[in-house]
Parts: sequence; structure tokens; C-alpha cells
Amino acid sequence: MKNTVKFLTVFVILLLTFSTLVFSVDKEVKVVHVALGNYGDHWVQLVSGAREMANLLGINLTVLDAQMSNSKQVQMLDNAITMRPDAIFIDHGEGTALKPGIQRAMSLGIPVIIFDVIVDTEVTSEISQDDYMLAYLSLSAMAQDLKGEGNIVVVTLSGVAPLERRMQILPLILARYPKIKVIEQIAPTFGSAVISSTMSLMDAVLRAHSNEIDAIWAPYDQLAIGALNAIKQANKNIPVYGVDVSSYDLSLMAAPDSNWKATAACDPSEIGRVAMRIAYLAANDQYEEIPRYAIIPPALITQEVAREIDLENGEFITKDLVPAWGDSGIAWTNGMRELVKNNQK
Repeated sequence: MKNTVKFLTVFVILLLTFSTLVFSVDKEVKVVHVALGNYGDHWVQLVSGAREMANLLGINLTVLDAQMSNSKQVQMLDNAITMRPDAIFIDHGEGTALKPGIQRAMSLGIPVIIFDVIVDTEVTSEISQDDYMLAYLSLSAMAQDLKGEGNIVVVTLSGVAPLERRMQILPLILARYPKIKVIEQIAPTFGSAVISSTMSLMDAVLRAHSNEIDAIWAPYDQLAIGALNAIKQANKNIPVYGVDVSSYDLSLMAAPDSNWKATAACDPSEIGRVAMRIAYLAANDQYEEIPRYAIIPPALITQEVAREIDLENGEFITKDLVPAWGDSGIAWTNGMRELVKNNQK
């Protein structure tokens, strides 16, 4: 009798274990990506990376694009919550406006992963580019090219999470190189007109400081493009140093006589891939494997490197072109790697 009970106990345990394993393998993970929207190649590549990893992990991914509208993104977050997914990934956005939705999702047990959103409430995980190092790499390249002396113009935006972090490095660089002076700082209008707004403001600065500017620092590639266009229109030869990169940016950097000397950037595809890996872990209650803060490592891309990179039309920048990019190793488990390996067969 004891042996029979023992056998039945072991059998039940094995059956429950098997059922759990089958459930975890067969369970469809649903993730909703609530994005502020399409603001260039960086976002397109981020979404591409997310889709790639979602496919490899068997995630059912829905992307909601707010098309650069904060109010629309708030509504889309509400819509995402009603879909009751296994996780929500929020990509950019205005933290104060998104906070109620984030709190509601978390209270309902829906894990929330954010990227470049400043919000003072609890989330499952926060992904960000290493904005401090991005700024440091870009500013250091500028300072070294200037030999530690010169007048610079800073083009930035307020209220934008990554740019506010990047701007915190500027005083440190100025303290390190006291002969570098900021003679103007301009703040264009954020949104679809950011390039034209930058051009307009830069045109006024170039006229006011005709021969006094030694370099321009723009910690966002759309600002760098606007500054570059203004310089070209004014027929000036002023070097530009930026942050972020796209295939189009590289073509501008590589052009003959281009004034865009360097930019620092993280792999946008890896941002999307990390978000999906974290979402998968959260959906499977593997919270011990989830980083509360996931920081994507950066790389400096100089004009010389840009001129060596040969991109076909529509081709994304990859690790093959920028070796410092690629798999960051963030939010991976052996089980997930095995799952991806099997799904690739």
C-alpha cells in the first residue's frame, strides 16, 4: 500500500511538472508596443529589432504608433491595457501624461517596460541608451579636435528624457576644458519640424556670430542635420558633433567636404531586442532574471569610419559595420537562447 501511495505521489508530481513545462512552451506571449512614433531610421530599426526578437521567441507582438502625438499615445496605452497583454513596452513619450496608464497597467499585473520615458512611478524595467557615455564620447571627440580651446554652440531640446541626461555631461566637459566656451545655446521645436526649426535658429546664430563659432554640439541627430543644413546654406565651414545615427546620417557624414565630424550612438535594433527579451521573461514570471535598469552600450562613429561603411539603399547599420554594436547580452537566459536556437531551425 505504501509503495502504491509513493508511486501515485511521484506520478502526480511528474504529471504536474510535465503539464507546467508544456504550458510554458505552448503559452503564447502577447506584447503590445506603444510607441510615440516614427521619427526616423532609429525608430524603424528599433521596431525591426523588436519584431526580429519577438519572432524568435514566439511572441505575438502588436505595435501601436502614435505618430508623434502625446495625447494619441496616452489613448493607445489605454487601448493596450484593455487588450490585457502579457507585457506592454512603451517607447518614448511624455512621462507625466503616461504615468496614470502605467500605474493602471502595473496594478492589473501587466508588466510595463519603458524606453526613454522619464516617469516617477514603478515599472518592471527601464531600458535606456547609455546617454551619459554617448554625450561623453561625442563631447570628448569635439574637445580633442578643438585641442581644448574654442567657442561652441549647443543645440538641444528640453523635456526630452535622453537629451536631458546627455546635457548633464556638458558642464563636466567644460570644467575639464575651461578654454571651451558656450557662446549660444538654442532649443528648436520638437516634433516633425525639428530640422527646419533648428535651421531657422541656427541661421540667426550664424549671422550673430559670423566668425566666432569653432564647433557645434547637437546631442540628437535630427538637430545635427538641421545645424548641418544651416551651415551649408550660410557657406560656412564649422564642424558638427552629434549623438545618434541612421543610415541617412552616415551618408551625410561621409559626403565630400561634410562638416559632420563624429557621432556617438547605440544599436537601436538591440533596444528592441532587449525589450522583447524582458517582456518574455516577465510573461513567464522569471522576474529574477529581469534587470530593473537595462543600459545599452554606445560607440563613437567618426567621419573616417562613416566613409569606410558602404551601405546599400535601405540597409540598416549592423554589428558587421559597427563592431561595438550587436548582442549586449542583456536579459538572456540559457533557456531563452535554446528556444531561439530551436526556432531558427
